[in-house]
Amino acid sequence: MTKEEYLDLYERSLKGDCSPEELARLQQYEDDFCFSDETHSDEILKEKIYNRLSASIAQEENVKRMFPWKAVAAAVAVLLVAASGFLYFNGHLSQRNKPLAVAVEKTPVLKQDIPPGTNKAVLILADGSEVELNKATEGQIAAQGNTTVNKSGNGQLIYQLADKPQTTSLAVFNTLAVPRGGQYNLTLPDGSKIWLNAASKIRFPIQFTDKERMVELEGEAYFEVAHNPQQPFIVKVKGMQVEVLGTHFNVMAYTDEATINTTLLEGKVRLRNDRAAEVILNPGQEGVFTGNKGFKVNKADIEQVMSWKNGYFIFNDEDLTSIMRKISRWYNVDIEYSGGTKKLSFAGSISRFKNVTEVLNMLALTGTVQFKIEAGKITVIH
Repeated sequence: MTKEEYLDLYERSLKGDCSPEELARLQQYEDDFCFSDETHSDEILKEKIYNRLSASIAQEENVKRMFPWKAVAAAVAVLLVAASGFLYFNGHLSQRNKPLAVAVEKTPVLKQDIPPGTNKAVLILADGSEVELNKATEGQIAAQGNTTVNKSGNGQLIYQLADKPQTTSLAVFNTLAVPRGGQYNLTLPDGSKIWLNAASKIRFPIQFTDKERMVELEGEAYFEVAHNPQQPFIVKVKGMQVEVLGTHFNVMAYTDEATINTTLLEGKVRLRNDRAAEVILNPGQEGVFTGNKGFKVNKADIEQVMSWKNGYFIFNDEDLTSIMRKISRWYNVDIEYSGGTKKLSFAGSISRFKNVTEVLNMLALTGTVQFKIEAGKITVIH
């Protein structure tokens, strides 16, 4: 079987279009996906897999533009197993000198499927009334004081001030709540743009009248803040805040995550916690806040952090439980574990707009994990 035939069969297998004979051929194919035991060094394995795939696979053009070095993984929809995944699989070989085969395993066909998330959110106005934005028509959907609220296109909410903003000492707040299985784009009255990920919420004033432009975030959002040195922009999250003048950054502050991660793309930000500790981030850095342990600054993986906004899942040696939390939010599905939560890590890339079975099949192809879908729940089987 040529590699072209292999790729064609693989793509068809993900869609459930293969005959039993074709599936058997697919499962027997190893060829260049086989390495001897002496190459079990984690980095050597990953490098060899990448080099062999990149030498033989035509790269998908839209992926190549966005993520050049990850294009192979996305093009073939094969998940490259990272360090602990290899070690887990290798630990179950009966003979230590037996070649390690990174090939298509017998993966059960998932009979149920779940579509990806869409542009949907609920806008909660100052008087407590709610507007389901995915059901609202385009154009003006509300007027509050001197501010109009407009839905412009699918997934975009824009706040606009009159030419002469009103002066008031009382701040009036709105809240944009994005459920699981949703995302939405918000433009604030000062021109700052915010992209909200699934299961996220942001509270903000309809007009910035204070010395600071302050918003409150739960979940994850990417910010492009309009520059205004006279009025710093502050994002408040649980236990800390991000202070900026005008810059581009991402904040991940889900309540079910152990840390709050702030990643800076452009400009400069200051992170403060409730105990007055602070750190300054420069572009390409990530500030990790862990409650009582304070801040830690790391080099950021910008592609992975921004993948959700760019329409992709990108996993770089990412823990399985972390991956499943992302799947839970985006596909609006509960996760259950059968057999415990063993330490497995994966690396790879796939569009967020695939049905959940295609994402799960990629993970299952490693042979380290299986899944079952029923009644809006995914069971992870080790």
